[in-house]
Amino acid sequence: MSRRVVAVAGTLVVLLLAGFFAWRVFAPETRYEEALGTLPASTLRATYTDWAEVRDAADGDGLDAGSSEDDVNAFLSRAFDQDLVTTSALADSTNAMRERYGVSPLDAEWEAFGQDESGQVAVLKMADDVDLGGVEQKLRSLGYTEPAGGIGSGGTWTGGADLVASIDPGLTPVFQNAAVLADDHLLVLSDRTDAVSKAVEVARGNASDLDEPDLARVAGEPVTAVLWASDFACQALSMTSADQEDQRVADRLVSEAGGVSPVTGVVVAQQTDRSIKVGLEFETDDQASDNLQPRVDLAAGEAPGQGGSFTDRFTVEAGEADGDTVVLDLAPTDAEFVFSDLTSGPVLFATC
Repeated sequence: MSRRVVAVAGTLVVLLLAGFFAWRVFAPETRYEEALGTLPASTLRATYTDWAEVRDAADGDGLDAGSSEDDVNAFLSRAFDQDLVTTSALADSTNAMRERYGVSPLDAEWEAFGQDESGQVAVLKMADDVDLGGVEQKLRSLGYTEPAGGIGSGGTWTGGADLVASIDPGLTPVFQNAAVLADDHLLVLSDRTDAVSKAVEVARGNASDLDEPDLARVAGEPVTAVLWASDFACQALSMTSADQEDQRVADRLVSEAGGVSPVTGVVVAQQTDRSIKVGLEFETDDQASDNLQPRVDLAAGEAPGQGGSFTDRFTVEAGEADGDTVVLDLAPTDAEFVFSDLTSGPVLFATC
């Protein structure tokens, strides 16, 4: 592998010029890649929660069906304080789920949540010993309309807003429709019946999934992550949502850094050691190389739109241009909710 190394403001910056293809061919699939593979290609924003790692990090491994609601809430509070579940679509419904459906994130390996222009879908990967057949019995008893193929078919159980509201106030609209893929240990939930059907087809390999291999590789094996696909990243993280003064400051900082190119995808992924991987994808390898130094400089300076500076929140440990992707390795300081700050724009160093 050929590489060129330079130092930028005390940060190691590496330009990787070869070797990516071989990695992709021989590398094993990660949990994160598995989760993204259950979301439709139309997904614009995808969040991920590794519930097995969350339980380990927040002392939740001992929780089971007999645990009290107070114990579960205490675990969720610890997980929230560690910034591990802020992107989960199901965390707040954990107690309602385990009481009404017999399963919850306490039984899950991971959760993927995808949003596109027409709705949302949540996919929960259950541990191997979870009885998903029992979940379908619960759906029937709760009043969901059974799929034409019956239990075990993987068809959509339809409910609706009124049914979900009557089941438990702790449930959200995503519980309006469901499908169970017992062989794959998956529970699929959505506010739209067509979204459930589409996700089932994706999980079965019959429809295109969210194909973001470069960003998934950057994320590695995160505890929690957010991915913005295509040019939606520009809408979600750009400085246009900041006030006029912050936009003026941002324009100045970008100009001083040498200018930037629009991103075509972004991932922010928190690792088990609390470090954060950021991947910024561009149209070409040359754009990634040209954007490396400006993006590192911006990530090590002021944080207009969020207040203070990024150095109050993290240090940039390393940066590299890997093909068409800029990768930043961030080490959070003692500041709280760094991951949450970086996944709710505006974020200057991810601006377009």
